[in-house]
Order: sequence, then structure tokens, then C-alpha cells
Amino acid sequence: MKKNITIVITLVIGVLFCYLLFKVWNIFGFWTLMWTGILASIVNVLLGQLIGSRNEKNGLVTYNPKEWPKLLGMLVSLGIGYYLFTIVNKSELSSYDRFFGLAYLILLTAVPLMIAIYKLIRDRNDFISLDDKFLKYRDNNESGEFEISLIIKVELAGGIKLTFKDETTFTIQTANMNFNTKDLTGVLYEIKAKLPTE
Repeated sequence: MKKNITIVITLVIGVLFCYLLFKVWNIFGFWTLMWTGILASIVNVLLGQLIGSRNEKNGLVTYNPKEWPKLLGMLVSLGIGYYLFTIVNKSELSSYDRFFGLAYLILLTAVPLMIAIYKLIRDRNDFISLDDKFLKYRDNNESGEFEISLIIKVELAGGIKLTFKDETTFTIQTANMNFNTKDLTGVLYEIKAKLPTE
């Protein structure tokens, strides 16, 4: 019985998804969706991934993700959303198509933008820092400090996972800290370079 319900739900979702694609292409046009999607992806990669957050001062290395690249990415997304809104607002569209287009923009532009702004504000002061003796981090209200000499292994596993000499582990949850891939690999490399060699 559960298998039949799952099949029916999957079919309904598949049909609705196909209808969504049809309506979106009908309202905005395939090429409009293509170039706006490619532009948003390029901006996300250039601003979100290529711009790192590493800072070094007096032997202390700090990774504190910058807010301005993400803010610029949000502004581009807002501009794309406004452009698509001008298409939806054309008088030749039926009221049903206009309603569908607005719903699409709300779900895929406005809601993600509000979530991104909330995360940007929430995670703006998060960091990971290290020198030759200590590894420190802050994730919103949570913070911690570890002696590097007690760490025997570090890896990416749901964040920065630390394994200590007493075989306990701790994971710094970087998913909620605005870290991009470049920052994560940089932190991982620098912690590994400071671990005891024995």
C-alpha cells in the first residue's frame, strides 16, 4: 500500500514539475531563463567561491568570511528578479500567467533572497583562527578553543572534524558560518600543517 502511495505521489510531483517547466518557459521564454540562470551562477561562483577570507597578523591566521561578496551576489539576484518581474508585468499576459509568474518569482527569488539576508546577518561574525598553539572558532553564540598539540587528525566531514589524542572528536559546523569551498580547504590545509608530526 505504501509503495503504491509513493508511486502516485512521485507521478503527481513529476507531472507538476513538467507543468511548471512548461509555464515558466511560456511566460519568460527559454533563452531568458538560460541567460539569467547562467549570469546568477557565474556571479555566485566569482563572488561566493573565488574571494577568500584569510587574514594573517602577528602569526595569527583568521578566516572570517567577508559579507560584501555575498551582498553583491544578492543585489545581482535582486536585479534579475526585477527584470523577470517586468516580463511578468506585461499587459499581454493573462491574469493566470501573471499570477503564476509572480508566484514563481516569490518562491525562487524573494524567499531565497530573504533567507540569504538572514543568514548573512546571523553568520557575519563567525570565524576560525589559529596560531602555533591554539585553534579557536566562533559560530554565532557558540565558541571554542583547542590546543593544537592535542589534535591528531583533521578532515572535512560535515564541517571541520577534529580528532584528539584521547580519541574524542569535535566538528566545527562550518555550514552555518558563511564559509565557501576555498576557505574550507584553506583552513583544513593550515590546521594540518600545524599538527604534531609524531
